[in-house]
Amino acid sequence: MTVTTPSKPIRILVLDADLIPALTVVRSLVKQQHYLVDVASAEDAPIASFSRRVNRCWQYPDPLIDEERFLTWLQEHLTSTYYDLVIPVTERSLVPLSAQRYRFGDTRFAMADADSLNRVLDKAETFTLAESLGVSVPRSVYLSDISQVAELGAALTYPVVVKPSRSVSAAAGEAGYSKRSVSYANNAAALHTQCEQTLRHSPVILQSYFQGIGAGIELIASDGQILYSFQHIRLHEVPLTGGGSSFRVSAPIEPVLLQAAEKLIGALRWTGVAMVEFKWDPESGQYCLMEINGRLWGSLPLAVAAGADFPAMLAELHLKGTLGDYPPYRSGVYCRNLASDLMWLEMVLRARNDGTNQDGVPTRIPTAKVVLRDLLRVFSLKHYFDTQSFRDPLPGLVEIKRLFGRYWKRLSGIVNEKRFARHHRILWRNGTVGKKLREAKSVLFICYGNINRSALAGVIMRSQLPTDSDKRVLAAGFHRDEGRPADKRMLAIAAENGFDLSHSRSICITEHLVNDSDIVFVMEKRHHDDLSSHYPSATGKTFLLGINEIPDPYNQSEDIYRACFIQIHQAVTHLNEQGQVEHVK
Repeated sequence: MTVTTPSKPIRILVLDADLIPALTVVRSLVKQQHYLVDVASAEDAPIASFSRRVNRCWQYPDPLIDEERFLTWLQEHLTSTYYDLVIPVTERSLVPLSAQRYRFGDTRFAMADADSLNRVLDKAETFTLAESLGVSVPRSVYLSDISQVAELGAALTYPVVVKPSRSVSAAAGEAGYSKRSVSYANNAAALHTQCEQTLRHSPVILQSYFQGIGAGIELIASDGQILYSFQHIRLHEVPLTGGGSSFRVSAPIEPVLLQAAEKLIGALRWTGVAMVEFKWDPESGQYCLMEINGRLWGSLPLAVAAGADFPAMLAELHLKGTLGDYPPYRSGVYCRNLASDLMWLEMVLRARNDGTNQDGVPTRIPTAKVVLRDLLRVFSLKHYFDTQSFRDPLPGLVEIKRLFGRYWKRLSGIVNEKRFARHHRILWRNGTVGKKLREAKSVLFICYGNINRSALAGVIMRSQLPTDSDKRVLAAGFHRDEGRPADKRMLAIAAENGFDLSHSRSICITEHLVNDSDIVFVMEKRHHDDLSSHYPSATGKTFLLGINEIPDPYNQSEDIYRACFIQIHQAVTHLNEQGQVEHVK
C-alpha cells in the first residue's frame, strides 16, 4: 500500500464516530497535544464530529450493510491520507477489519490479534475457556439447531437468558451484518421464538439467570499481562433486566473479579483494551462471567473521568509497544449517559411492582428514595456526563437538541395517535363504519406480519358470517416474506376458543389487493399512514379495527397474546353487529 510521508503531530483515525466512546477517545487523545485526530462514521453528522478537537470528519459506507464497500473505502482513504494509528471503536468496524487485516499492509490498528479477538467475539468459546480456567459462568447450553430446544424440555429453569454466540454476525443468505441482543424467555413458547430468530444469525447460548449487580473490570494488557485495570459498578441498566449502563460509579478493584479477568486475559494472550463483564453479589461474594468486550466499551467516559485514561494508554501501547506510568484512578466518581438515563427513568416509572417485567423476568425496581438520590448526584463534584462537557460543549448541546427532537416527535406522535383514535371512534359510533361495511363486498384486514392480528381477524369474521354470505374476507401484512404460518402461540389460543388458524399463510399487501377491497381495517395508526402513503386509493376506506389500537403481541408474553385475542374478537364481533346479517348480502 502506497502512503504519503507521515508528518508531525501523530495522526490518528477514530472509526465509529457516531458513538459516545469515540467522542471520549477524541477528547482524550487531543488533550495529549501531540495527536491530530480525524474521525469517520457511516453517519453524515456523527456526535464526535462536533468536538472542537476533531481535525476532520469522513463518512464511509455502513459496514453492517455492505462490508466490502466499507473495506474498499478505508483502503482508498488510507492510501491517500497517512495515519499512524487507526482505532476501531465497536464490532461494526472491528469484525470486518479483523477478518481482512491483510488488505491493509503495515497500517497499525488498535485491536487485538485475530485469534484472540475471534475467541472473544464467539461467546460460546469464551464460556468454554472460562469453564476450563475455573472462572464461574452461568449454567450454559449451546444450540445450533431449533430442534434442540424441544429436546431440552423440563431441564430448563425459567427465566432463561438467550444469548447470540456472536453479537454481530451475518444471517445465512443475507448481505451485511446485524447486531443481536440478549433476550429473556419466561416460558417454552417465548424460548422457541427467540431461539428461532437468533439462530438465523448465530448459534445460541441458553443460560440460567443470575441476579446480581453488573460489574466490569476494564483493562489494558500486553501479551496477556494486565498493565492497568479499573472497575465500575452499574447503578442503572437499560433495559432494567440487564443491559448497557446508563449510570455507573468507579469502585475499588474487587480481587475475585480481577483474578478471574487475569486468568482469561492471560489465556488469551491479549494485547489491547478489554472489558470483562460480570454479574456479582457483594454479600455472598459469588459472581458469574457475562462476556468479554474485546474493544472500547460504552462506559468508557466514566473511566476517563475517574483518571483511567484508556484511550491515551491504547494509543501509547500500539504506537510504542510499551506503557508508561499512569496514576491510580479515583473511586466514587459517577458518570451518566443523559439520553439512556432518561429512558431508564421512564422504564422505572412504567415498571410493575412485583419485581418482574412484563415477561415475568426478575427485575430490580429501585425505590423512589433511590431514584431521587441518584438524580441528586448531578450536583456532586464527582458527577460527570458521558457527552456534556464545559471544556468541549458542542457535542453535549447537539445531543440535547437531538434528545429534545426525539421526545418532541414522540409527544407529537402521541397527540396525533389520540386525535386519530378519537376520529375513528366517532366514525364507529356515528354509523359510518357500519354503513360502509354493509355496502362492502370485500373486506381486508391488515397488520404488519399477517401471522397474528390480521390473520385472526379474518378467521373470526369468516366464522361469524352466515353460510350464504358472498362477502370476501381477506388478510394481509406489510412483511415481505409470504407463506409464513400463523404464530404458534396465537394458533393455540385461537384453537382453545374454537377458531382454526392452521391453514393461515401470510400474504404481502399489494396495490391490486388494496384496490380490490371495498373496506380495509388496520390495527395501528402507522398501518393507516403507510397505506395512505403508498396506496392513495386506500384513503377514505381504511379504518381502525375497534376504537383503540391493537398492539402487536409478537414475541411477547402469553398474557399479551391472550389480551390481543380478546381485543380482536370483541372488535370483529362488534363489527359484524354493525353490519347486520340482513344487510350483508
